[in-house]
Amino acid sequence: MKLLFDVGNTRIKWAMELDGRLLEAGSVTHRGISAADAVGFVAKLTGSPSSAWAVNVAGPDIEAALRQAVMARFNLSLKLARTTAAYGGVTNGYTNYEQLGADRWAAIVACGHRFKRPICVVDIGTAVTIDLVREGGAHQGGIILPGLQLMLGALRQDTSDIDIFANSSRGDVPDGDWFGRDTLTAIHRGALFALRAAITEAARSLDDGRPLVILTGGDAPQVGELAGCDTLLEPDLVLHGLALLSVAEEP
Repeated sequence: MKLLFDVGNTRIKWAMELDGRLLEAGSVTHRGISAADAVGFVAKLTGSPSSAWAVNVAGPDIEAALRQAVMARFNLSLKLARTTAAYGGVTNGYTNYEQLGADRWAAIVACGHRFKRPICVVDIGTAVTIDLVREGGAHQGGIILPGLQLMLGALRQDTSDIDIFANSSRGDVPDGDWFGRDTLTAIHRGALFALRAAITEAARSLDDGRPLVILTGGDAPQVGELAGCDTLLEPDLVLHGLALLSVAEEP
Protein backbone atom coordinates (compact mmCIF):
# COMPACT_ATOMS: atom_id res chain seq x y z
CA MET A 1 0.00 0.00 0.00
CA LYS A 2 1.24 3.48 -0.92
CA LEU A 3 0.45 6.87 0.56
CA LEU A 4 0.01 9.47 -2.19
CA PHE A 5 -0.07 13.28 -1.98
CA ASP A 6 -1.06 15.80 -4.64
CA VAL A 7 0.18 19.15 -3.33
CA GLY A 8 -1.34 21.95 -5.42
CA ASN A 9 -1.21 25.71 -5.07
CA THR A 10 -4.31 25.77 -2.88
CA ARG A 11 -5.06 22.24 -1.64
CA ILE A 12 -3.37 19.02 -0.61
CA LYS A 13 -5.14 15.86 -1.72
CA TRP A 14 -4.15 12.44 -0.45
CA ALA A 15 -5.12 8.80 -0.67
CA MET A 16 -3.87 5.32 0.11
CA GLU A 17 -3.40 3.29 -3.08
CA LEU A 18 -3.74 -0.48 -3.20
CA ASP A 19 -3.91 -2.51 -6.40
CA GLY A 20 -4.97 0.49 -8.46
CA ARG A 21 -7.70 1.58 -6.03
CA LEU A 22 -7.63 4.80 -4.03
CA LEU A 23 -8.68 4.38 -0.40
CA GLU A 24 -9.19 6.81 2.50
CA ALA A 25 -8.95 9.83 0.21
CA GLY A 26 -9.21 13.36 1.54
CA SER A 27 -8.14 16.96 1.03
CA VAL A 28 -7.30 20.13 2.96
CA THR A 29 -6.75 23.74 1.97
CA HIS A 30 -3.24 24.95 2.79
CA ARG A 31 -3.25 28.40 1.18
CA GLY A 32 -3.08 31.15 3.79
CA ILE A 33 -1.94 29.01 6.73
CA SER A 34 1.47 27.90 7.92
CA ALA A 35 3.07 24.83 6.37
CA ALA A 36 3.19 23.10 9.75
CA ASP A 37 -0.54 23.63 10.30
CA ALA A 38 -1.34 22.61 6.73
CA VAL A 39 0.16 19.13 7.16
CA GLY A 40 -1.33 18.50 10.60
CA PHE A 41 -3.76 16.00 9.06
CA VAL A 42 -0.91 13.53 8.43
CA ALA A 43 -0.70 12.69 12.14
CA LYS A 44 -4.32 11.46 12.00
CA LEU A 45 -3.94 9.21 8.95
CA THR A 46 -4.43 5.49 9.47
CA GLY A 47 -3.09 2.47 7.63
CA SER A 48 0.38 1.02 7.16
CA PRO A 49 1.80 2.27 3.86
CA SER A 50 5.06 0.82 2.60
CA SER A 51 6.02 4.02 0.76
CA ALA A 52 4.96 7.65 0.44
CA TRP A 53 4.95 9.65 -2.79
CA ALA A 54 4.06 13.21 -3.76
CA VAL A 55 3.82 15.66 -6.60
CA ASN A 56 4.32 19.19 -5.32
CA VAL A 57 3.88 22.57 -7.03
CA ALA A 58 3.48 24.58 -3.82
CA GLY A 59 7.13 25.22 -3.02
CA PRO A 60 9.84 24.02 -0.65
CA ASP A 61 8.27 25.03 2.69
CA ILE A 62 5.21 22.83 2.32
CA GLU A 63 7.38 20.03 0.96
CA ALA A 64 9.71 20.16 3.96
CA ALA A 65 6.78 20.17 6.39
CA LEU A 66 5.17 17.23 4.62
CA ARG A 67 8.42 15.27 4.67
CA GLN A 68 8.74 15.81 8.40
CA ALA A 69 5.11 14.87 9.06
CA VAL A 70 5.32 11.65 7.02
CA MET A 71 8.53 10.62 8.75
CA ALA A 72 7.05 11.32 12.19
CA ARG A 73 3.81 9.43 11.50
CA PHE A 74 4.96 6.48 9.38
CA ASN A 75 8.76 6.46 9.58
CA LEU A 76 8.89 6.80 5.79
CA SER A 77 10.94 9.08 3.56
CA LEU A 78 8.70 11.05 1.23
CA LYS A 79 9.61 10.53 -2.44
CA LEU A 80 8.81 13.03 -5.17
CA ALA A 81 7.66 11.83 -8.58
CA ARG A 82 9.54 13.34 -11.49
CA THR A 83 8.53 14.32 -14.99
CA THR A 84 10.06 11.97 -17.54
CA ALA A 85 10.45 11.97 -21.32
CA ALA A 86 8.01 9.08 -21.69
CA TYR A 87 5.93 6.63 -19.71
CA GLY A 88 3.83 3.66 -20.76
CA GLY A 89 3.43 4.70 -24.38
CA VAL A 90 2.88 8.40 -23.61
CA THR A 91 5.61 10.79 -24.80
CA ASN A 92 6.24 14.20 -23.28
CA GLY A 93 5.78 16.97 -25.87
CA TYR A 94 7.83 19.69 -24.15
CA THR A 95 11.14 20.67 -25.78
CA ASN A 96 12.71 20.41 -22.32
CA TYR A 97 10.57 17.67 -20.84
CA GLU A 98 11.58 18.48 -17.23
CA GLN A 99 9.83 21.88 -17.46
CA LEU A 100 6.44 20.18 -17.57
CA GLY A 101 5.04 20.16 -14.04
CA ALA A 102 4.97 16.78 -12.35
CA ASP A 103 1.27 17.19 -11.55
CA ARG A 104 0.45 17.77 -15.22
CA TRP A 105 2.61 14.83 -16.25
CA ALA A 106 0.88 12.59 -13.71
CA ALA A 107 -2.53 13.59 -15.08
CA ILE A 108 -1.41 12.99 -18.67
CA VAL A 109 0.06 9.59 -17.78
CA ALA A 110 -3.14 8.57 -15.99
CA CYS A 111 -5.24 9.47 -19.03
CA GLY A 112 -2.87 7.83 -21.49
CA HIS A 113 -2.92 4.65 -19.44
CA ARG A 114 -6.70 4.47 -19.28
CA PHE A 115 -7.94 5.94 -22.57
CA LYS A 116 -6.64 4.84 -25.96
CA ARG A 117 -7.99 7.80 -27.94
CA PRO A 118 -7.22 11.51 -28.42
CA ILE A 119 -7.56 13.31 -25.09
CA CYS A 120 -7.67 16.87 -23.79
CA VAL A 121 -6.58 16.94 -20.14
CA VAL A 122 -7.83 20.00 -18.21
CA ASP A 123 -6.81 20.74 -14.62
CA ILE A 124 -8.89 23.59 -13.19
CA GLY A 125 -7.35 24.89 -10.01
CA THR A 126 -5.59 28.12 -9.03
CA ALA A 127 -4.28 28.04 -12.59
CA VAL A 128 -5.80 26.12 -15.49
CA THR A 129 -3.70 23.80 -17.61
CA ILE A 130 -4.88 22.27 -20.87
CA ASP A 131 -2.84 19.46 -22.44
CA LEU A 132 -3.54 17.65 -25.70
CA VAL A 133 -2.52 14.05 -26.37
CA ARG A 134 -2.96 12.44 -29.76
CA GLU A 135 -4.16 8.90 -30.25
CA GLY A 136 -1.05 6.80 -29.76
CA GLY A 137 0.18 8.86 -26.81
CA ALA A 138 2.01 11.83 -28.35
CA HIS A 139 1.64 14.83 -26.03
CA GLN A 140 1.27 17.99 -28.14
CA GLY A 141 2.07 20.53 -25.44
CA GLY A 142 -0.28 22.67 -23.46
CA ILE A 143 -1.86 25.96 -22.48
CA ILE A 144 -1.75 27.68 -19.07
CA LEU A 145 -4.24 30.38 -18.09
CA PRO A 146 -5.63 31.89 -14.90
CA GLY A 147 -8.16 29.88 -12.93
CA LEU A 148 -11.64 31.12 -12.15
CA GLN A 149 -10.70 32.73 -8.84
CA LEU A 150 -7.69 34.49 -10.39
CA MET A 151 -9.90 35.89 -13.16
CA LEU A 152 -12.37 37.19 -10.59
CA GLY A 153 -9.56 38.54 -8.41
CA ALA A 154 -8.10 40.49 -11.33
CA LEU A 155 -11.41 42.27 -11.82
CA ARG A 156 -11.66 43.03 -8.13
CA GLN A 157 -8.16 44.47 -8.06
CA ASP A 158 -8.26 46.54 -11.24
CA THR A 159 -11.84 47.87 -11.34
CA SER A 160 -13.77 50.30 -9.18
CA ASP A 161 -17.07 49.84 -7.36
CA ILE A 162 -17.26 46.08 -7.92
CA ASP A 163 -17.01 43.81 -4.92
CA ILE A 164 -17.31 40.50 -6.72
CA PHE A 165 -17.10 38.41 -3.57
CA ALA A 166 -19.94 40.09 -1.68
CA ASN A 167 -23.34 38.45 -2.00
CA SER A 168 -22.22 36.75 -5.20
CA SER A 169 -23.47 33.55 -6.77
CA ARG A 170 -21.31 30.77 -8.20
CA GLY A 171 -22.30 31.82 -11.70
CA ASP A 172 -24.36 28.74 -12.56
CA VAL A 173 -25.93 28.91 -16.01
CA PRO A 174 -29.59 27.81 -16.08
CA ASP A 175 -30.80 26.47 -19.44
CA GLY A 176 -27.68 27.69 -21.28
CA ASP A 177 -28.50 31.38 -20.69
CA TRP A 178 -25.05 32.95 -20.19
CA PHE A 179 -26.12 36.57 -19.77
CA GLY A 180 -26.40 37.83 -16.20
CA ARG A 181 -29.12 40.28 -15.18
CA ASP A 182 -26.93 41.82 -12.50
CA THR A 183 -23.25 42.74 -12.40
CA LEU A 184 -22.07 40.03 -10.03
CA THR A 185 -23.72 37.25 -12.01
CA ALA A 186 -22.38 38.68 -15.26
CA ILE A 187 -18.82 38.67 -13.88
CA HIS A 188 -18.99 35.09 -12.64
CA ARG A 189 -20.53 33.84 -15.85
CA GLY A 190 -18.01 35.79 -17.91
CA ALA A 191 -15.09 34.03 -16.21
CA LEU A 192 -16.73 30.65 -16.65
CA PHE A 193 -17.63 31.40 -20.28
CA ALA A 194 -14.02 32.35 -21.06
CA LEU A 195 -12.72 29.15 -19.51
CA ARG A 196 -15.22 26.93 -21.30
CA ALA A 197 -14.44 28.64 -24.61
CA ALA A 198 -10.68 28.08 -24.13
CA ILE A 199 -11.20 24.38 -23.38
CA THR A 200 -13.56 23.88 -26.31
CA GLU A 201 -11.25 25.64 -28.75
CA ALA A 202 -8.24 23.66 -27.54
CA ALA A 203 -10.10 20.37 -27.94
CA ARG A 204 -11.25 21.26 -31.44
CA SER A 205 -7.67 22.06 -32.49
CA LEU A 206 -6.71 18.39 -32.24
CA ASP A 207 -7.15 17.28 -35.82
CA ASP A 208 -6.96 13.49 -35.50
CA GLY A 209 -10.40 12.85 -34.09
CA ARG A 210 -12.81 14.16 -31.50
CA PRO A 211 -10.89 14.10 -28.20
CA LEU A 212 -12.26 13.12 -24.85
CA VAL A 213 -12.10 16.16 -22.54
CA ILE A 214 -11.10 15.05 -19.04
CA LEU A 215 -11.66 17.60 -16.28
CA THR A 216 -9.94 17.57 -12.90
CA GLY A 217 -9.09 20.12 -10.20
CA GLY A 218 -11.08 21.90 -7.52
CA ASP A 219 -13.20 24.06 -9.84
CA ALA A 220 -13.73 21.39 -12.51
CA PRO A 221 -17.37 20.69 -11.48
CA GLN A 222 -18.32 24.25 -12.43
CA VAL A 223 -17.40 23.71 -16.07
CA GLY A 224 -19.99 21.03 -16.76
CA GLU A 225 -20.69 19.50 -20.18
CA LEU A 226 -19.08 21.13 -23.20
CA ALA A 227 -20.98 21.47 -26.46
CA GLY A 228 -19.59 19.18 -29.13
CA CYS A 229 -17.17 17.47 -26.73
CA ASP A 230 -17.24 14.19 -24.83
CA THR A 231 -16.58 15.28 -21.25
CA LEU A 232 -15.57 13.29 -18.19
CA LEU A 233 -14.97 14.50 -14.62
CA GLU A 234 -12.05 12.75 -12.87
CA PRO A 235 -11.34 14.47 -9.51
CA ASP A 236 -8.48 12.15 -8.47
CA LEU A 237 -6.67 12.07 -11.81
CA VAL A 238 -3.30 13.30 -10.50
CA LEU A 239 -3.28 10.74 -7.69
CA HIS A 240 -3.98 7.93 -10.16
CA GLY A 241 -1.10 9.15 -12.31
CA LEU A 242 1.18 9.44 -9.30
CA ALA A 243 0.48 5.80 -8.45
CA LEU A 244 1.67 4.81 -11.94
CA LEU A 245 4.76 7.03 -11.88
CA SER A 246 5.77 5.67 -8.48
CA VAL A 247 5.91 2.15 -9.94
CA ALA A 248 8.32 3.32 -12.63
CA GLU A 249 10.66 4.92 -10.06
CA GLU A 250 10.68 2.17 -7.49
CA PRO A 251 13.86 0.03 -7.41
